[in-house]
This record gives sequence, C-alpha cells and structure tokens, in this order.
Amino acid sequence: MSTVSFGRDGEKKVQQWLKEQKSFKIIFTNFRKKGFEIDIIALDNKNVLRFIEVKTVGLGSVFDASYSIETRNMLNYQKGVIGFIQQYPQYSEYELSMDAVVLEGDKFHYYENISGLILF
Repeated sequence: MSTVSFGRDGEKKVQQWLKEQKSFKIIFTNFRKKGFEIDIIALDNKNVLRFIEVKTVGLGSVFDASYSIETRNMLNYQKGVIGFIQQYPQYSEYELSMDAVVLEGDKFHYYENISGLILF
C-alpha cells in the first residue's frame, strides 16, 4: 500500500471514529486553500469547530507522529484555518480548536488544541 493510500485510509477510519465515538459532525474533509490542507473540519457536541490533522502510523510510532507537527506545520495550519474562515464566514462565530488524531494500528490518540492558542 502506498504512503498516500495508507494515509487516506487512516483519515477515513478517523472520520468514522469521530462520528461514532465522539458524536462529531463532519463539515469538510481535505479542505485545500492556497497550498494548505486541513484533513478534517468538524463540529463537536459543544459546537466547537475543530480543525483536525490526522497522522496514520505503524504500531509503536505514535510519539514520532505527535512530534512531527512542528512549528512550521503549525503556522501553515493556522493559515489554513484563517483561509477556511475567510471562505466560509458563517463559521466565524464558533469557538475554534486545532486538534490532531494519531491512528496507531487500531488505536486512536486524540489531542485537543495542539496549537496552544485560542484562535479568534
């Protein structure tokens, strides 16, 4: 299986998990704007708009994946969030959170507010 299809397969599993286990409503997947991509955009049950980065890894690699979201990636990710809000201003009043899900085999590791910032 190629790296791209491995990652896309992981994103689909995470989408299903977010809907079934977290009761999230998926708004967009693979949102692209000016070179930036956000894997999943979803509303949680508290109406927080969540921008979710998905990392799919082999067993034992969860810490490598969680550290791979580095400062440069965070800045690009923040630009993607801003681009989304500019394109879809109807979402501008929601509380926002930049999150990550690392899928390690069949285990889901969910990290909330990975930016450490309160956006908007």
